[in-house]
Amino acid sequence: MSVYTRNSLFLSLIVMLAACSGGGGSPATPVSDASLGSAPDVAGGHGVFHPMSIHPNANSPAILINFVSNGPAQGGVPCINCVSGAQSSDNIGLTGPSSYVPSGANWQYSLSFTDLTYKGKCKLAWTIASGKKTIDSFSATLNLTSSGGFVLYALNRSRPKYSGAATLTGKVTCGKENPSLQVPLEFQ
Repeated sequence: MSVYTRNSLFLSLIVMLAACSGGGGSPATPVSDASLGSAPDVAGGHGVFHPMSIHPNANSPAILINFVSNGPAQGGVPCINCVSGAQSSDNIGLTGPSSYVPSGANWQYSLSFTDLTYKGKCKLAWTIASGKKTIDSFSATLNLTSSGGFVLYALNRSRPKYSGAATLTGKVTCGKENPSLQVPLEFQ
């Protein structure tokens, strides 16, 4: 049982607020489309598609980006309908999320998007940058043969020779749609 005094509760709240404030890393810097567009395709990724009953409005985009994430590289993930005890088959398994990359670690980078109406080739690209300097850039191309579901794709990568704050940008390009998201990284 935890016992808090007024001072320890106040200190705990300050620590939690500081952790949520986003301070300590570099601010997100927009990565050039050229860096993401020229990211080389790499082998070894793992993707899964989960069909869903989707009935988009006429003005809906063809795809919606869900998230970009990262954590320690491992096999068996990502996966769908693999969470023990989940109430439905609409669940996913990912590597534990951690944006702190220790020395010598291999890392897994994941990207997910919802496909409302698109069929065809999509390019998934990731770029790790510090300011205007590109530290690593990689991509995967996949072919969607049906629409109406979500895609989850992950690649394992060796750690780049870099230490310090960085920004991970994930981008999905399917036809004319090309949404992207950014998250901070910290390399030991």
